[in-house]
Amino acid sequence: MKPEGSVGQEKTVKPEKLVEIRKLVRSGKERMVGVYLAAGSSRRMGIAKQSLELAEGMSLGGIALSKALACPKLEQVIIVVREGDTLMWLPEEARHEIESGRCRIVVCPEASLGMAHSLRTGMQTAQELEADGAMIMLADQPFIEAAMLDRLIDAYRAGAEYDYVASGDKGIPKPPVILGSGMWSAIASLEGDAGARILFHLPAFRGQIIEAAELTFMDIDTVQRYEEAKTIYKNPHVLG
Repeated sequence: MKPEGSVGQEKTVKPEKLVEIRKLVRSGKERMVGVYLAAGSSRRMGIAKQSLELAEGMSLGGIALSKALACPKLEQVIIVVREGDTLMWLPEEARHEIESGRCRIVVCPEASLGMAHSLRTGMQTAQELEADGAMIMLADQPFIEAAMLDRLIDAYRAGAEYDYVASGDKGIPKPPVILGSGMWSAIASLEGDAGARILFHLPAFRGQIIEAAELTFMDIDTVQRYEEAKTIYKNPHVLG
């Protein structure tokens, strides 16, 4: 028998001990960044939808970004775009945040191969920034609310056992979603249009789903849906 502390001794850490360790790390001071995915091809729409206006001066791609930038718990915001994007859709506050260094534009050369590649580009940048967690957001979700982002971050920080915290659409996890750094190596293995959701089924990862309003997940990928979104954005009371 090897004496305690000798070279080659196998040591195991009990799950409850891991939780305690993560509680110490997840003290509310860890670095949380936003990863804003705006590199989609808009194939069904036929044109780049980020620049489409829901109201005068309010672009589809800029509305959710403004809410992300208004969230003080996001230390930095990474905007992933495709090559050739003119960035004309960026809101004014984003331009100021780019100048200050809080907001960063990152081009994904492989964006045409699917969302997994844009996500991978964003997570690589989050890792370079030495972040501990990243909130993944989509550029075509204009109906998310600032309070929703706060709830996700608070739940992630409070749940030491969580690798992720996702918004829920009748139990189905959807963005915005927070991914802890422990999941980022797995993100690197995704291909095509695969998103982080397929990782949530793996036993290696644990998380929480927080239900959100159905409107949050409105998929604006056709002209008809765009017209509906404009009506809702200008006249919220039409929801009844």
